[in-house]
Amino acid sequence: MSRLAGFVGSRSLPASFSPFVASLVSAFRSRGFLVASGGAVGADQYALSALVEQGASASGVVFSAWSSASGFPVSVRPSVGRFLAAGGQVVWGSASPGAPRQQAVSALLGRNQRLVSACSCLVAFLHGSSRGTLFTVRQAVRRGIPVYVFLCGGGASLPADLASHCFVLTKEVV
Repeated sequence: MSRLAGFVGSRSLPASFSPFVASLVSAFRSRGFLVASGGAVGADQYALSALVEQGASASGVVFSAWSSASGFPVSVRPSVGRFLAAGGQVVWGSASPGAPRQQAVSALLGRNQRLVSACSCLVAFLHGSSRGTLFTVRQAVRRGIPVYVFLCGGGASLPADLASHCFVLTKEVV
């Protein structure tokens, strides 16, 4: 089985970072990694779009919180559709679209845990505050897998207890 690199990050990551995320997706793929994403807005979506644009959907997997494509954020659904049509794989979750908030949050956290459990490494993009991404980074650190964190502006920071266990880089795109 191939190694899996998880790509996650802040929903607020500006679109100007999309080419940077795409270049990292390409770099990891060239080193034999498959690429995983959670299918969220922002970094996850940029990784997913990169796989489609690089003709490499079959080299990717989306870990979904949802039981169907209609649960994904509206802006991500077209990317998910193209990804699936081009041979991409989705590991479906348990939450039905429109689930109550508590169920949805539980499913999203479960999705992040499943993604981390399947990955050999994690690439995280922090922009502003992102509790979900920090939760995922924390899960990866606990599992002892390498974590590459890009601080991408917007006041993003990594708590000291995590920073000492991660490869931390600063990347700002104008």
